[in-house]
Amino acid sequence: MAYSDKCNLKNTNNNTVVQAEVMDFKPQRSLTVSINRSIKVILQYKETNKIYVGNMAGMEFTSAGPNEIAQFNKGRR
Repeated sequence: MAYSDKCNLKNTNNNTVVQAEVMDFKPQRSLTVSINRSIKVILQYKETNKIYVGNMAGMEFTSAGPNEIAQFNKGRR
């Protein structure tokens, strides 16, 4: 499975949404993003809400994660 290299990141303190670059993504485990190539935010998957949640500088961030863009078949057919 391939995923987009960008995702929406919501600041729950003031309800603003920014587009962040995905640095590392492990589906249903963790998501690491960069905001404006200067701030790194690490989010962990919360199974109960089905979203990624993380904290940075006293603010809470949430994301649904990057969108799926392609599916690759493995093996020869």
